[in-house]
Amino acid sequence: MKKRVGIARAIALPIKYLFCDEPNSGLDPLTSRVIDDLLVQITEDLGITTVINSHDMKTVADIGHKIIFIYQGKVGWVGSNDHLERGYDENPALSAFFKASF
Repeated sequence: MKKRVGIARAIALPIKYLFCDEPNSGLDPLTSRVIDDLLVQITEDLGITTVINSHDMKTVADIGHKIIFIYQGKVGWVGSNDHLERGYDENPALSAFFKASF
């Protein structure tokens, strides 16, 4: 419930961008899915850009459009969720992180 309240507070005023830092941290898988769906709906309904910082590769693969993988402080890979599987085959660090997440 705290996550939802935080999101509601963030969108109470007109915004162009919504920044979320680990929106699914500490949540069970079902509630994580609810938050993912809520973020997608808010992004579409308000016509905003949502930037999500996450270690949750399920969320990244499911709702990410433009994905930037940062490794050791540098951009390690950029692509879409459609290209994520191919991308992680091309990048050893991304591959290890992606495979460890599932």
